[in-house]
Amino acid sequence: MPIVDEHYSQSLQTDDILNRLTIAYPEGPNTYQLAPIDQLHIGGIKASKKLSQRVADLNASTVLDVGSGLGGLLRVCQQQHNALYVSLDITHELGQINQKLNLLSKNDSIVITGNGQQLPFPDHSFDVIIMQHSLLNMPDKISALKECKRALSPSGHLILHEVLKGDNHDEMLFPVPWARHPELSHLINEEEITELIDTAEMRIQSIEDWTEEALTWRTRQTNKQETPQAPVVSPNMILGSEFSLMGKNVQRNLQCNAIRIVELVIC
Repeated sequence: MPIVDEHYSQSLQTDDILNRLTIAYPEGPNTYQLAPIDQLHIGGIKASKKLSQRVADLNASTVLDVGSGLGGLLRVCQQQHNALYVSLDITHELGQINQKLNLLSKNDSIVITGNGQQLPFPDHSFDVIIMQHSLLNMPDKISALKECKRALSPSGHLILHEVLKGDNHDEMLFPVPWARHPELSHLINEEEITELIDTAEMRIQSIEDWTEEALTWRTRQTNKQETPQAPVVSPNMILGSEFSLMGKNVQRNLQCNAIRIVELVIC
């Protein structure tokens, strides 16, 4: 998926990110200090904490994050629950920063470059696989789901924190953080994802709609962007100068029900 790789790598300010963090936090940044760059999904670190509680409740010993970006989700999980954590992302440059952020913050997850539609792991490798806003960049979703089923232990769980089409998806505004143009956005609706999960011979254990709290979070983030106090690092250093517009479009898309945010636990 070279176009996905380009989307997430073309505006990266790797050296600047690492230099700023090293100077500002000589003892190492914590998860909240890293959040402006490694929690770019809708819902931020609060959503990651909810997912980390899922992992803890499932008592997983091996956890894979597919489409891990800069690895923020697993750094939150490591604070909550002790396990072997593996980050996988198709954009090699994101993985490189992830590894360096792990070193700075004294975390130890394994970081691998790879395609979520062709997982580079043996059968039954993980107790839990998480996709946090990852399927939305994958055109071949059924392959991704079947690969998850193959790589999960027989009693394992797949957790999806995903953006789905809303009833008014024709009103969708671009750019958004996962796609500057519609051809990079592979959103589907709840009925479609349910059918795909069934085709992959998996079963939905629970589904929760997180749209309302996601909108509250996004509105708060938009208001923060309008204040003069800038954080040490910012999403612009990952997604470029369009990020402010991306955030406002996400807010508008949530408000008009062009998109929904859901969490699915699948077994």
